[in-house]
Parts: sequence; structure tokens; C-alpha cells
Amino acid sequence: MNIKEFTDRMKTALSNALNREVQIVRPLKINGIRPYGLAVKEPGSNVSPSIYLEPFFERFLETDDWERTVKDVLMFYQNDILTDSVDMEWFRDFDRIREKLYYRLINYEANRELLTKIPHTRFLDLAKVYYADYKLNADIPGSFLIHYKHINHWGIDENELLETAEENAPQLYPAHIKDMLSTFMPEIPLDMFEVPKDLASPMFALSNAENDYGAAAVCYKGILDDFSRKIEDDLVILPSSVHETILLPMHKNSDIDFLKYTVQDSNRTILDRSEFLSDNVYLFNRQNKQLTIA
Repeated sequence: MNIKEFTDRMKTALSNALNREVQIVRPLKINGIRPYGLAVKEPGSNVSPSIYLEPFFERFLETDDWERTVKDVLMFYQNDILTDSVDMEWFRDFDRIREKLYYRLINYEANRELLTKIPHTRFLDLAKVYYADYKLNADIPGSFLIHYKHINHWGIDENELLETAEENAPQLYPAHIKDMLSTFMPEIPLDMFEVPKDLASPMFALSNAENDYGAAAVCYKGILDDFSRKIEDDLVILPSSVHETILLPMHKNSDIDFLKYTVQDSNRTILDRSEFLSDNVYLFNRQNKQLTIA
């Protein structure tokens, strides 16, 4: 059985068990991923959250227990899926959304199809894409990707969107940094970070406090400039994932070809496809304050 056959069979099983209309959904996600999901239409509700099936499919392949797998999907649906209606007026009012806007970084080439549908700003081989946080209810936080249809409805242009997100992002998701070679040093705000003096080859992970799409922190105004001055060196920047970047002092990490190989190998052997950011390595020059592709 493949994932498509699994999805078709699970759709029938859920529809029969719940006596509800169930639809197969395959939304376009980051990095061209189209997961297999099921959406259950709830009477009296204006939302149909999706149940993504890949984890259940993998578990089924391990156990070959169809009845147990169906029970697991039903339990997930009953415990984790919101069935109440959502106040859609919040989504239609830009003045209420404005303070929740921010951006994330994704790869440009890997997301060409998605980028035709959403406002974005090119950044080297990457793109800033725009999100807004919200809460479905008091206990369930969420976020949604801003599409062109949203800004058209709000009556704003892309400049207003990006200016608002540029201002908000460092406030909503402040930059944090961690010494990767010290197991005892937690992530702390960048302006409080003290560079260790006794490390032969220091490595630092730059992200946000949640370590969630924290690679965007590399774009925050003054971040790379301030840090390069702290370590008194230019920076080599490795795109670890969409969640963080790795900062290295240039004079101790001059073998750029080896670093590129390391990044590319990690992307193909370790990193989940959904977390891929770039195969490139970046350089920050503290004299001209420019970030470039190596």
C-alpha cells in the first residue's frame, strides 16, 4: 500500500466512523511539499482543519495494524481537531492583524510555485514570506501565511505589509544565540550574549527564543553587524535549517568549499525536506556591512 491508497482507504474509514463528509486535501506547503490530508466537514462549523496522514502511514507500515491505525486517527481527530466555528471577522480586519505580522525565510527556487501566490521579498537566494499569528481559541495558537488575496481584501499594498512585518518581527520573535560547543550555555537574547574567549573554533546558533523559523533573525537590522563586532571578525554563515543559522568567525573557517559540502550533505542526509533553507554558504563583511553568497 502506498500513501495515496492509504489516504483513500482512511477517507472511507473516517467517513463511515464519523458519519461526516470527509475530503482529501493536498495543500502546497513550504519547499514544494504537498502532504496527504483529510478534512472533516463539521455541521455548524466554518472551519475544516486537516489531519495530515504521513505519520499515521509510517506507523501503519511498521505495525501492519489497520484497525489500530484507524483508531489512532480517530483519537487524534477527537482530541486535537477544533470543531467550533472561528470568528472570521478577525481575519478580515487588517487593523487587528497588523500587530501580529512578521516574516519567515524560505528558499526561493524551491518555492517558485508558492511564491506566485504570496507576497514576498527576494533576499539573496532566499525569500521573506509573511505570516500573522492568531488564536483559534484561548488554548490553540496558530499562524497563517499571507496570500495576495489577503492584502487585496485588506486594501493594502506590499510595501505596507513588508514595512509592518520588518518592524514587528524582532519584537515578536527576538533574536537569541547559543554557543554550540557549550552544553551548559542556554540560548539568550543576542544583546546579552558574551563571546567565550577560550574556544579554539567557536560556533554559534542564531535563532529566536522559540527556535521556530528562527533563520529569519539573520535579516534583523544590526544583528550581524553587532555580532561580528563582538567577535572582532567577519562571519561565515551556514543555513542550518529554516529554524536557525550557524555563525562562524571567518579567520578560523576559511575553507568555504568544505563548508559548502557540509551544508549540502546535511541537507540531503539529515535535514527533513520541510526544514530545508539553502545549499549556499554566506559571508558577512563587517567593514561594508554586506551579506553575500560565498
